[in-house]
Amino acid sequence: MTTENNIEELCEDIEVIGPGQILSEAREAMGLTQQQVAEKLNFRTTLVKDIEKDQFDHSLPATFNRGYLKNYAKLVEVSADEVLAGYEMLNVAKKQGAEMQSFSKETKKQAENNMVMWISYLILALLIGSTILWWLQDAKKSNDGNNLVSQTAPTSTEVNESISKTPAVNHDKQTPKVQNDLTQNTEITTLSETLKSAATNLLPNEQGNNSVNVSEANIDIDSATTEQEISPAINPVTTPSETMDFGPAEVAIFTFSGDCWVNIYDATGERIAWGIKKSGYKMEITGQAPFEITLGKPELVTIMFENEDVDMSQFSRGNIAKFNLPLE
Repeated sequence: MTTENNIEELCEDIEVIGPGQILSEAREAMGLTQQQVAEKLNFRTTLVKDIEKDQFDHSLPATFNRGYLKNYAKLVEVSADEVLAGYEMLNVAKKQGAEMQSFSKETKKQAENNMVMWISYLILALLIGSTILWWLQDAKKSNDGNNLVSQTAPTSTEVNESISKTPAVNHDKQTPKVQNDLTQNTEITTLSETLKSAATNLLPNEQGNNSVNVSEANIDIDSATTEQEISPAINPVTTPSETMDFGPAEVAIFTFSGDCWVNIYDATGERIAWGIKKSGYKMEITGQAPFEITLGKPELVTIMFENEDVDMSQFSRGNIAKFNLPLE
């Protein structure tokens, strides 16, 4: 146990002497060759070479390797304990080397992880900085836009000044048409007064008749004036319903033997039926003829119009039929 503890506490700067070097030096001192050692120990020559190179088959139990070393040490007259101690030191050295390699790999991996972490932090910082910069620029643009609007928008003082500078509308100015109407009214009034003054110079019996005639003339003139003033303002408007007569409403009956899409308009342009009609459905429509009809599957529809069956054989099966009823 003490030997093993001492071996485990070896420093890294100590040069480890393996059992192969000890046995090789002792063999050479005795003047033996590797072939001779192999023959005396009943070993393979390759096994002797591997032992002197400190190359052991780790697939075998350690007891076999120690047995080979003891037999070889006894042959070349070397202390078996010294050889076994070298063997243990060699194992510890290999174990420490493996641990150092593992530690080195872990250190390298940790360094790579640290580098990746710092790169991630750098990218995150750049993203945060870009976001803040974009926000500041957007806020600056918004402030500039508000300042521009406030500069271009007219103030209440400017609006009042523009209103005060606007020339006032002269409502006394009249259109030429109104002036002509006033001129005609003035002439009519003057003519009426002239007739009245001429009537006062006639005889009393004639005066009454003339006054009556003058009054009638005044009435005629006034009525003519009134008709002249009113007639331009009356502009009779005729509606399509007054000028177009579609005649009495017509009735058509549709019977569906299968699902069929329909779209029907009457002569007034009113849409009176549309959509998908189910099999067995019987539909009666009323409207102004002619009807503009579209059927998705005409072979599934029978139509009765004016108490007569409509010939549907003229329409191709599987094709959309578009026609007017009554058929032209």
